[in-house]
Order: sequence, then structure tokens, then C-alpha cells
Amino acid sequence: MPARHSQRAVFGTALLALALAVTACDGGDSPLAPDAAEPLAAEPGAERAPAAPEFLTAGTGPRILFSSPRTGGTDIYRMAPDGTNVVRVTSFTGAETLPAWSWDNKRIALVRTRVDASTGWYSDIFLMNADGTGKHWARPTASPFDMTEPAWSPDGTHLVVSVWVLGAGRLALINPATGGIAFVNSGLAGPEGYFPTFDPTGQTIVYVTAAGTLETIHADGSGRQSLTAGPAGSTVGPAFSPDGKRIAFGRNIGGNFDIYVKNLVTGTVKRLTTNVAPDLDPTWSADGSRIAFTSSRSGANQIWTVPSSGGTQVRITHTTVAEGSPAWSH
Repeated sequence: MPARHSQRAVFGTALLALALAVTACDGGDSPLAPDAAEPLAAEPGAERAPAAPEFLTAGTGPRILFSSPRTGGTDIYRMAPDGTNVVRVTSFTGAETLPAWSWDNKRIALVRTRVDASTGWYSDIFLMNADGTGKHWARPTASPFDMTEPAWSPDGTHLVVSVWVLGAGRLALINPATGGIAFVNSGLAGPEGYFPTFDPTGQTIVYVTAAGTLETIHADGSGRQSLTAGPAGSTVGPAFSPDGKRIAFGRNIGGNFDIYVKNLVTGTVKRLTTNVAPDLDPTWSADGSRIAFTSSRSGANQIWTVPSSGGTQVRITHTTVAEGSPAWSH
């Protein structure tokens, strides 16, 4: 499985029984789904300080979200594609990572730590409007398993996530309107899945298996197809191009991760980076001309961009702290 995940211990037979009961049907039929009439839990106000005043007005046009501890805690920031006009988006007491724009750029999903009273802290999905309002958890109640790597469906009706159950990630869909959740691929009977994201049609999800295979699957759980081979841990962070014809991903060949692009029309794979430092987390510009990614080639992780056809790589963040998880607006 991908190295950046840390396995949770087995939670016991009660959680196993609960997980097995989840089906690939609508989230409302799932025992993990809350009552649709139950309001989404409001954020209780655990912010360290108000977000920057310019947050509500600055940042029109293309933007890149990213995660950084540049002001103390690990927060989500946004910036212009050249690294200017940096604005802090979150300021909670915990860490916020892995931001994702909705396809209309009006909402943001991200990962925060959340406490489950009986079993401790877990990664969970948090939502907010892009103007800083409407902050709330995707699900009203905390759950005793990690949920991470959110990505929006193009119509905004679902988020695909990787849910960690019994030490393995499984693909699941969350309905942000109700908090309902359902596994994509038959729960524990289906394949493990990491780094999921939708194609522009909303019908297909690309993800990475435990064996390191890059695969696609339909959102209804059918049509599973392998695009690349393993081995385990060799592939991370796939992302569809805006036209759905290419997939960028991180790939470890020869002992180091670089950025590659697979053309789904021709079947060819092109390597975009060749640095000795790991290059990860590719994300496409809205016009498909550039890819932003994370690289530690300058020392600490920073955000870089490269033409999607290959070429000069440009560093766009310039700090001494580790910054990563870029997400380009649509």
C-alpha cells in the first residue's frame, strides 16, 4: 500500500461487523449513514485566530490550494499559479491537509483530525465554502476509522474518499448533503483503494491498489480496469486531466518518485520529471497546460509546476518549511 499512509490497528469484531454491513448502494441504506434529517454538525469554533481579512475578497481566477505550517499549525492556503497572493484559508488548532476544490470552485473539502470518544483521534473529512463560510464536518458524527483523500464528483453530489477499515483503505462515496456513506466496491469484499479521484464525466474513478496498480472503476463499482502494473508502493496520487484523456501520477521507477502522464487515447506514458528528489501529488491546471506537484529538491517540500507536455520546472513556493498537497482550481 502507499507509504504515506500509516496503518490503523484492527478495531475488533464490532467494527468488522459494521463495515461488512456497508453496501455499494445509496448511502441512506448504510448503517454508517446518519439520519438524513439530522443537521450537519457545525464547527464549534476551534480556530486559532480569524482567517486573513482578504480571504473573502482576494483570489479570483485560477488558484492553487496547498497545505503548510508556515504560520505555526498546518493550515490550508491558497495562491495564484505563480505563487503570489498567498492567503490562509484555515486556522484551526489541529492539522489540515489534502485540500480539494469542488468542480465549480465554490466549495473545498479537506482532511482534519477528529476525536471519536471511544477510540481516539482519526482523520476525517471537513467541508467549507470557498469564501470561508459554511464550515462543517462532512458527516455529523465522528467515526472510529480514518477517512482521507477526498475528491469531488463533477456535479458536487458526492465525495470519493479512502476509508481505512481493519488496516486497509477502501473506496467510498460520501453524500455531502446528508453525510451518508457507502463503499464503491463491495466494502471489504472489494479491492483496496487509495488516492481516488473522479474523471470529468463523474462516471469513472481512478485510484491505486495495494499492489501499486493504477486502476479505474465506475462509480457504481463496475468496470474495474488496470492501467499500469505494480509493484506495491510504486504508484501514488493519480489525477485526471480536465478533458479526461490523460492521467498524471507519481511513479517510483529505479528508487525515486517522479511525475508521469499516461495518455488514455494512445496508451503511451511520458515521464515529466527526473530529479533525484521525490516528486509527488500532481494536479492539473484548468486548461490542462500545466501540472503542479510537490518536490523536496530544494530541501523541504515545496510546490513546483511543469508543462503537462514536459519542459522547464518552476518553483512557486519559497519557504523553509514543508509545503505540499497542491490542488489547482478547475
